[in-house]
Amino acid sequence: MTSILRTLTTLAIALPLAAEAQSNTNCDLHYRVTPRYDSQPRQLEVELTFAAEGRRESWLRLQAGWAGVNDYGASLTPATEQPIGVRLLASDNINRWKVEHEPEGRVSVRYQIRATLADPDDGKPQKQEHLYRTQIGVDWFQFFGYGVLPSVEAWGDERNGRMCMSLAQPAASVGPLLGSYFDGRVQPRAEVALQGSQALLRHAVFAGGPGWRVAERPLLGGPVVTASRGTQGLDDAAFADQVARLLEAHRRFWGDQSTPRQSVLRTPNHAKGNNGGTLVHQAAVLHVSPDFGPSNDSFEFLIGHENLHQWLPNRLGGRGADDADQAARHYWMSEGFTDYYTHRLLLAGGLWTLDRYAEQLTRALRAYWRSPARNATAESIAPRFFSDRDAGRQMYVRGELLAMGWDRELRRKNPAGLDALLRGLMLPAEQASKAEQAHERVLKALTTALGSQPREQVQAHVAEGRSFELDEGLAGPCFAMGWAEVPRWVLGFNPASLSKHSATDVLTDGPAHRAGLREGMVLKAWSIFGGDVSKEVVLKVQTEDGDKELRYLPLDGKSDRLPSLTVRPGAATDAACQAWIRR
Repeated sequence: MTSILRTLTTLAIALPLAAEAQSNTNCDLHYRVTPRYDSQPRQLEVELTFAAEGRRESWLRLQAGWAGVNDYGASLTPATEQPIGVRLLASDNINRWKVEHEPEGRVSVRYQIRATLADPDDGKPQKQEHLYRTQIGVDWFQFFGYGVLPSVEAWGDERNGRMCMSLAQPAASVGPLLGSYFDGRVQPRAEVALQGSQALLRHAVFAGGPGWRVAERPLLGGPVVTASRGTQGLDDAAFADQVARLLEAHRRFWGDQSTPRQSVLRTPNHAKGNNGGTLVHQAAVLHVSPDFGPSNDSFEFLIGHENLHQWLPNRLGGRGADDADQAARHYWMSEGFTDYYTHRLLLAGGLWTLDRYAEQLTRALRAYWRSPARNATAESIAPRFFSDRDAGRQMYVRGELLAMGWDRELRRKNPAGLDALLRGLMLPAEQASKAEQAHERVLKALTTALGSQPREQVQAHVAEGRSFELDEGLAGPCFAMGWAEVPRWVLGFNPASLSKHSATDVLTDGPAHRAGLREGMVLKAWSIFGGDVSKEVVLKVQTEDGDKELRYLPLDGKSDRLPSLTVRPGAATDAACQAWIRR
């Protein structure tokens, strides 16, 4: 999380290779990770070293619930050979392991982490959860600390110390080492030492191997390292240039002159039209389709959204408890505000036109209005935030609509609107993680400026799921909010079928059935543009006669009355509109 980034610029120490053995004894916790490309299945070999501190047993724990993954421990296997006097034993909890050891000195325990996929480069679409698990190709690896680096419970996140991480590469497969704490240089081994809690290594991404291609670009405040692997729709140099342009616009908007080096990793998910990603310490990891490039609607948005998390919410306050369900209840601010500023800064920076802004917002609003979860409560959305994409998106759109309305109200008193309020709440990175939770600090400031209405609106629209009144001027002086009769987008079968790879609830009078889809058919691959009636749904299904491709427009002849954002006549030269665009 970015709230500690500035601290890390002074306390993260990259150690030379010769110092690694000595650092093992100087570190409170030391993880050494080596990929094994030649094992079946492919795996990471890990050795964890820590002080016994008078205990005869210690407990290790892999966190459950991050990115919707609850069973990281299922991939962990104790090494057959352990140091003398050490035993690593499973418990009733799949994510918790007991280490028996001598009470004095340092304890070293060894284990392997199996790769989640036998061959992640086989070109098959990957489930979202696979993208957050350990992946190892023929000559590359990537993993998040959550799934590989268990916490030593005797420490706990409230206890700070010297946290060390070593990456070592097989002699025959040396490539760049990159991610949250490594800069993309080609080297056989590297180590980082951090002063802080175990969370510094857990909320981080690590990658390396010859399969990664690295480019660096200088930026105001510090460089950005971009890294790509696999076949991509945009060449590496153009990708690096576009990322640099977006990141520099954000730094200028927030007035941030001292951002540490950032990494942006681009990984293929082999699923056309499906793009996503996440932000961890000093790194964004993008999971992209083969068509991901400037012509793709999500290109600037995805990169911009993940990068803005450095400030929203990470510089606004603390995260609170690590409970995933509790955190999801407040994503209206962390995700919704980030969506709002992603859209706004793409427009302000000249990367989007007024027409494109209106088009993208119309698409988001229509998806919100059509959603079966539009009136779902935050309590019901939270536990399925990661598993139900449509329900999870509710928190994004609800937060963006709230931001629109509050910005309009605040601008009646101050032309800087919501921008000024949030800039006033920004904390130095080293202070933010210790402050009150970000969403609460924002609500307190809004209450001071606007009275009780903001809290009441969060309760009504986020907690209780009441629909928004989309009034004509909600989106600002450049646009008019209205309504239009739009052909109904109908998939024709239950979307949950995709995660199960088996067609269920196929509508006998729907377009999928007319194209040949039948109940129980195996779904091997697909291309679906949700809400876009102009693009065909393409399904690759398995039948008794072999694989078959089905194509159809997702229409059933009916229409819906849906929101529509349009550019006001003369907006391009209107003084009020131009003042609103400038941030």
